Amino acid sequence: MRRRVCLPWQAGRFVRLEKRGNRGYNRQEPERRKAGKRMARTAYCKRCGKEVEAGEMCPICGTRLGKNAAHAAWCVERTPVRDWMYWNSVMRLLLPGVLAVAVLVLAAEGIAGGAGAAERLLSSAFLPALGILLAAVLLAVFLVLLLRGKELSDFVVDSRGIQETRYLPEPSPLKLILRGRAPRAAGDGESRILKLSERRIAWKEISRVQLWPEKCMALIYAPAWWLRIPVVCTPFTWDDTMEFIREKLGKKKAVRLPRILQVQTPAARRSKRRTPPAEWEQETFLPPAEETGLPEAAEDADVPGGKSTDPLT
Repeated sequence: MRRRVCLPWQAGRFVRLEKRGNRGYNRQEPERRKAGKRMARTAYCKRCGKEVEAGEMCPICGTRLGKNAAHAAWCVERTPVRDWMYWNSVMRLLLPGVLAVAVLVLAAEGIAGGAGAAERLLSSAFLPALGILLAAVLLAVFLVLLLRGKELSDFVVDSRGIQETRYLPEPSPLKLILRGRAPRAAGDGESRILKLSERRIAWKEISRVQLWPEKCMALIYAPAWWLRIPVVCTPFTWDDTMEFIREKLGKKKAVRLPRILQVQTPAARRSKRRTPPAEWEQETFLPPAEETGLPEAAEDADVPGGKSTDPLT
């Protein structure tokens, strides 16, 4: 039996999420589900109050849609313990911290006892103990992510940027405590959805984009060394998301993009410089009248002998 819940999205509008096995949640409006249409890139008509096909005019009421009305929106179900992005966020802090502790301990031992003390420390049980501590921390992280349960990530890609909103279906006190929240927010309703966090990045802030096509994932960096938002797409929304990124970032040379997202601007055509004919460069030199001893009319004559053929002369 399919289970349907309502998720608030964009200022009071409600859309339905339909769970279909292990494929996650697909956002669709009731009208399009009945008509059998599936659209990822849509636009919101303020007059109708509905999601319609992206274009210049609303196909229902004929109202002109704004240039920034088009967007792509979808929702996916994520399991933290099996999601690499959750582990990535933990490793980015855990591994540098362990490395910093090891370097500081070695430096302090070397300053206090010299190079010999540092070598004895390396040959002792310090490094195995540090490895066991790291393994214990990773085990604790695994248990925390396992008990957190599933989450819903709502993604919106529009003309302003990329937005991710995370929700917790069926919140319980244990799930909230593991997320650092008060257990009172769980409430009594079992089908309740609790908003966890919301983050948004503008197109002008993005410095780097990496693609993971096997997982239908786009990694957004700002700055170029820090991962801000992992955009988890579906096979249905992948092409529309790539089109948005290509339109907004494809022509920016300062943003590091994969080759398939780069827009090659046509080179300006240079006008070919025409070389003048050889006879133009050869200028005839006529000596002045004082040197030739002939009158000026004779110098300008076209016939030999200095006789002009002009009837007026």
